Amino acid sequence: MKFELQPNEAPIDTWAINYIGPNNKAAVGKLTITNQRLLFLPQHDMDSLSLSIYNRKGMIVLNKSDIKDVTVQKSLLSKKVFITMPDDSVHIFNYGMMNIDKLVAAIQTKEIHNQSLS
Repeated sequence: MKFELQPNEAPIDTWAINYIGPNNKAAVGKLTITNQRLLFLPQHDMDSLSLSIYNRKGMIVLNKSDIKDVTVQKSLLSKKVFITMPDDSVHIFNYGMMNIDKLVAAIQTKEIHNQSLS
């Protein structure tokens, strides 16, 4: 996924994941988490398998500093992370049966520790 990093921003990891927005529209795409933001680029609208109609202009960006709450819901067939923003909107990332512990840790990480070379 191509995006411009902000000053002092470093990517942590990227996941192929299902997303459900506050408007209950679902999409499949790539979620890149940095030390400052969550960047989701929809690939297809799950209803029509066409380009996502609600986000044609680009990716969904959630600033970590704005996140009000992170809640995890795990069952055998569904692992979800619920991100609540200051306006009480909820963004859901569903990783299916896959383990989401690394994804949750990446969401909660706000600092990248640079290792100095000596």
